[in-house]
Amino acid sequence: MAVYLLLRPYGDADGGDTLAAAEAFSSPLWIVSHLAGAASLVVLAALWSLLTTSPLRWAGPVGAALVLPYYGAEAFALHEIGSRALEGDPGVLDLVPAVRDNPTAMALFAVGLIALAVAGVVAALSWRRLHQPGRVAVAFVPLAVIATLFLPQFFLPPSGRMAYGLAFAVAAVYAAITAASAGDARQGRG
Repeated sequence: MAVYLLLRPYGDADGGDTLAAAEAFSSPLWIVSHLAGAASLVVLAALWSLLTTSPLRWAGPVGAALVLPYYGAEAFALHEIGSRALEGDPGVLDLVPAVRDNPTAMALFAVGLIALAVAGVVAALSWRRLHQPGRVAVAFVPLAVIATLFLPQFFLPPSGRMAYGLAFAVAAVYAAITAASAGDARQGRG
């Protein structure tokens, strides 16, 4: 997620109908960053589903499936629109709202992100129940909390979105290191 939010060009921060937006959309980093964001959501969904046996374990994969079409449109359609605008057809930028603000796409995106957030909370609570109190028991809580804030971070300015990406990375590293220490402790008890 950090790769997505740190590499993503933010030329569209003032709207999608500007030359700066067209330059951002047409950048190779636009596609790379959005693919990184989509991949991170798929990995997160898989992680959440592995951490629980609850029927809600499917919320993560379903959420990712609902979010990915929007990421595809954002990554590829806007890239083409930006490229065409820079090639001399600035009127094509009028299509940006049609791509971004499609009611069905936005609804699927929102429901998908909410499902991912629910999956994260369920997974963190399941992990906590399986481990004794302490640092290991709450290993996934920070990541779950950060994941619940993914939808609201879209309304932050670029610096806030980048800070969110860094916080996400810190929470993910904390979860990985802490969970790995639980595995090491179990192996040591052999």
